[in-house]
Order: sequence, then C-alpha cells, then structure tokens
Amino acid sequence: MTTTPTARVLCLRPEADFVAVGVAPSAGLEVEYLADETGLDAIGPEVAGLVLPSAGAAVPNELFATASGLRIVQFTGAGTDRVAPGVLPEGCAVCNVPGASAPDVAAYVVLAAGTLFRGLRWGDALLREGRYGEARAALVPARVRGFRGLRVGIVGFGDIGVHAARLFEAFGCEIAYADPVPPARAEAARYPRMELGELCRFAELLTVHVPLLPATRGLIGRGELAALGAKAVLVNAARGGVVDEAALIEALDAGQLRGVALDVYGEEPLPSDSPLLAAAERHRDKTLLTPHVAGVTPEASRVLFASAWANVEDVLVKGAAPEHQVR
Repeated sequence: MTTTPTARVLCLRPEADFVAVGVAPSAGLEVEYLADETGLDAIGPEVAGLVLPSAGAAVPNELFATASGLRIVQFTGAGTDRVAPGVLPEGCAVCNVPGASAPDVAAYVVLAAGTLFRGLRWGDALLREGRYGEARAALVPARVRGFRGLRVGIVGFGDIGVHAARLFEAFGCEIAYADPVPPARAEAARYPRMELGELCRFAELLTVHVPLLPATRGLIGRGELAALGAKAVLVNAARGGVVDEAALIEALDAGQLRGVALDVYGEEPLPSDSPLLAAAERHRDKTLLTPHVAGVTPEASRVLFASAWANVEDVLVKGAAPEHQVR
C-alpha cells in the first residue's frame, strides 16, 4: 500500500477564510494555520511552504533566519511585496495569483468613483440628519458628474487596468492610459497611451493599477496631483506607496482634487493617528477610505485560494515547476 507524501506548510491566514468559500488544500499538504505572523518566533527548517495574503504589513525578515527548508512562498493575491528580496533560501520560489480579482477591483473603482462624482456620501449624510431638502438642492447637475463622456486615465495597463477600461468604456467614458512598457495585449491598441503627466492633465478620473516597486514608489506626487487639479477624482486600489500620502494631504487641503478614494495605504493596518484619517475627516464629503478590500469577493477568493493551493501542491508534492513565479 502506498501513502501520499506530505509536506509541511505554514499558512498565515485563518483556515476559516478557506472554509468560507469551500476551498481546502490537498491531503498531501500538512498545513498549520495562523491568523497572521503575530506571535510567530521563526519559520523552522521543517517548513517547506509558506502561504500568506498579499495585503498586510511586511513580514519581519528575522522570521526567515531558520527557514532553510522553504521551497515556495505562495501569496493568495497578486502582490508580493510583504516578503523582502534576499531573505529567502536559495531556490525558494515566490509565486502569486495574478488577475483573479481583476474584475472585482475594477468594479470597486467604478463604485468608488461613482460615489464621489455623484456626491452620494454627502447626500446620505444630510438625509441622516433630516436635511432632505438641503441635500436635494445641493446635488444639482452643476455639483455632480455622470460617467458619459468622463475622461478616465488608467495608470498601469495590466489585468486590472484592462478590466477597468472595459467597464468605463461601457458607460460611455473616454479612456487613455499610461504604462512605461507598451502592453502586449490587443486592448492596448483601442486607447491612446500617454506619458503620466499628460494623462494627469487629461483625466477627470485617475485610477492607479501598478505594483509597488522602487520605480513606482511615490509615482503620484505633487506634480501629478497638481496636474489633476480641482476637476479630478483619484482612486488608488493598487499599493499605498505608489501615491505620496503627504502630497495627497496637501492637495486635499489646497482644494486641488474633487475627490479621493483609497483602498491601500503606506502603512497597513492604517494607524488610528494617521494624518490621512485626519485629512479625510476634514474633507469628509470628498473622501472614501476602505481597508484593502477592493478585490475581496467570494468569487475572487475561490479562484485565488484554489490556484494558490494547487500551485503549492504541484511544487511540494508533485515536483512540478511553480506557476506565476515572480522571483
């Protein structure tokens, strides 16, 4: 009688997350679940695989000091910046699951932008205070904006950027994008490609969809925000460091932006004393803050989790080459 080989895997998210969407690892994986890395002293040499969310704080480098047996670090999303380069043993693959939540993130951008352009938060707040007439009088055509003819600038034309373009085009928007590398996809030919500064001057809505890399840190800074001016809404559902948060606060205080929706932050979880929270309170009618949930839907989670576990099993149990290896 043959037995299925097992491999030790440490998963830094609760088992309940997977159970909730009906996804489980194969019997060939011996999995230890933790809510997160809090309280974890080290990743031992017996651990062959590490599974963790893309969202969250950086995993402390010292946890990997004894992780000599690691063969795969598998993220359950697209981002991989929580684990620093150079801390993993030689030959350990770092893998993600790209594109699975792209439709959901794109839908978030549409919902967030529509909420801000139509003044829905403001109207809701006034009605809750019993000020129906004032809300009705305030939300007149001159104070709101629909999607028809809206100029949408997309920063980064990967899977999410393409989905966003499709959705906004269906609403009758005018689309353009900026990407330092011409995308090798058919959709790129449908829309004009601009330099970032030109795109900011063009856009009434700027939505950001690039990974956090040295080249993209602070990509949207004072110059870009000034180019957007008072006409534009900014949505960032990529990574917090891509937008210069200090410059963003300055722009809000100077009245340079029509609205801002943020799903990601330079520090996550967002501290209770963050200057961003104070700025959002000062500009409550033109800001929308959410806790890194743009891609969080059960539909996306099923694909993300199943793909992640399948890749871990293929590498550790079947000896296959890893898929979607980013480093």
